Amino acid sequence: MDPQWKSMNQAHIILKGEGMNVSVAKMSRLASKGSIKVEKDPLDERVTLVDLNELRALFKSSKKLRG
Repeated sequence: MDPQWKSMNQAHIILKGEGMNVSVAKMSRLASKGSIKVEKDPLDERVTLVDLNELRALFKSSKKLRG
């Protein structure tokens, strides 16, 4: 599956709309630990991009373990 790069804020909004309440802070912690892939936005180095598909897979599997 090809990466779908979004800013952390965009990813938060999209995932919330899909019923996964993943905060920007949680994504930032996962990124700093190296648990998820991140890239810098080539047009604005201050913005960190995350792979939305990777986050979906991670949090869907996490819900299955809890449920």
